[in-house]
Amino acid sequence: MPRRQTTVEREVPLFLIPHMIMKRIKQHEEAMERIIVRKAGRHYYNISIRTKPVKRELRPEPREKIAIDRMFQKISGRDP
Repeated sequence: MPRRQTTVEREVPLFLIPHMIMKRIKQHEEAMERIIVRKAGRHYYNISIRTKPVKRELRPEPREKIAIDRMFQKISGRDP
């Protein structure tokens, strides 16, 4: 599964850390995997946010098969 790119906020002042984390949690919600806060120098910090991989279907059904199945359902009287 492909991974989303890590979001990095660079040189965030100390007093803005809670706001930045809250903003990213609302944006990513349940896809959030981890948050790392590292000191960058003086009163500035780097915030790194990693999310879970993107889930994809292995292979969707071809459109022709779906159309044939629908036609068969109509003919056989199993139309939903």
